[in-house]
Amino acid sequence: MRKVFSTIGYGFLGFLKGIVWLILNLLKLLLELARVILLLFGLVLRVFLAFVRAGTP
Repeated sequence: MRKVFSTIGYGFLGFLKGIVWLILNLLKLLLELARVILLLFGLVLRVFLAFVRAGTP
């Protein structure tokens, strides 16, 4: 009986570990995506400001 509970416990811990790993990887993906979007926004803003600066006398 003790071995059954031990096996169930290790299975449950493995399941929780998988869920936590999945959540952390999704958060990492979201942060990387936000980083790329912010870098692209900064690049577009620099180009826009360069054109505005070139257009003003």
